[in-house]
Amino acid sequence: MNTPRRILIIPSWYPPDGGYFFKEHSESISAMGYQVDVLVNRVIGIRKLLKAGVSALQPFRVKEENGLRVVRSVYLKIPGSEKQNIKAWSKGVLKLYARYQDRYGKPDLILAHSVTWAGYASALIHKQYDLPYLVVEHRSFFVWSTPEARKMVKPFYLPFFEEAYRNCQALVPVSDSLMNGLTHLMPWIGEKTHIIPNMIREDMFLPPNEPRKSDPFVFFWAGRLEHVKGIDVLLKAVHVLKQKIDTPFRVRLAGKGSLRAELELQSDELGLSGEVVFLGRITRAEMQQEMQQANCFVLPTRYEAFGAVLIEAMASGLPVIATRSGGPDSIVNEENGLLIDVGDSTRLAEAMEQIIANYNSYSSSKIRSQTIGQYGQSAVMKKYHELFEQIIG
Repeated sequence: MNTPRRILIIPSWYPPDGGYFFKEHSESISAMGYQVDVLVNRVIGIRKLLKAGVSALQPFRVKEENGLRVVRSVYLKIPGSEKQNIKAWSKGVLKLYARYQDRYGKPDLILAHSVTWAGYASALIHKQYDLPYLVVEHRSFFVWSTPEARKMVKPFYLPFFEEAYRNCQALVPVSDSLMNGLTHLMPWIGEKTHIIPNMIREDMFLPPNEPRKSDPFVFFWAGRLEHVKGIDVLLKAVHVLKQKIDTPFRVRLAGKGSLRAELELQSDELGLSGEVVFLGRITRAEMQQEMQQANCFVLPTRYEAFGAVLIEAMASGLPVIATRSGGPDSIVNEENGLLIDVGDSTRLAEAMEQIIANYNSYSSSKIRSQTIGQYGQSAVMKKYHELFEQIIG
């Protein structure tokens, strides 16, 4: 019997610190018949270390996690020195890889999730061990559609990007808009790019067994409570909508972030305590349950590489409202929802009112079937299989 090809996944972040999509993506590659290992160099600060204890700094831990062999280490972040942290974290990954290869041998291919900074760390491994790697790019600031996004790319990042992208065997942007932004920044990358969208697991995000209730009408949002996600705009829109309609509605916000207190204060000042609920961080199972109980998903981001949460909502049968912020531009259409301009709270309120008024015109089953056909695990993984075989076949 032939030994299965081995893919080593290096994520820039991974559960329990977000990155659940990376985990599910890795499990889907494993389901295709590849041996999949995951190399995680978790970043922690002093506060988290004090809470977890010194034992958290164990440099090499191996555990079977849902069919994946996950090798974990920890990097203690240096306060106030981002450039030094990039170099030190990446060298930590290189050392972790050396121990991994000593124990398990050389894999056939590395898949790095995002250049920042798994892609750069993979370039270091390639340089020392002559191991092919590809970079799957998710970073929203590469959409390059707004001055705000462009400011996120600091000048000292560019040599790290250059090192990672020049030496990879393939670069996989997850959307057309991301590809356009990357090409604008680095015009030479076109020859090695393969656009493959994010995927949705067909068995995870499902429509409810019973018809959804719409009294009150529930809008749902999930993500990080940060400026880029546009929750301040959503709260303004909720305030406008509350003045315009008598239909009872609720907005449920799932996630944590640095702006939670500020956004809760804004909600209180706008008198939205009866309409807006801050759920905090929720589990993947709770996320699926929220999707099933909601009537519409709202994504008011200022820039977005893809919008994986959009396809999760659509696979659940939900119509969506999103901004023309990059990735959503090619996902949302008149059959599954509405697109609006970034930062326009008045138009967002109008879109929410429109969804409520025309809710019965959206077909939950049709939204799901189109989403699975384009972004389902089977369709997306077929493209990855072809790319893997092209590189290592």
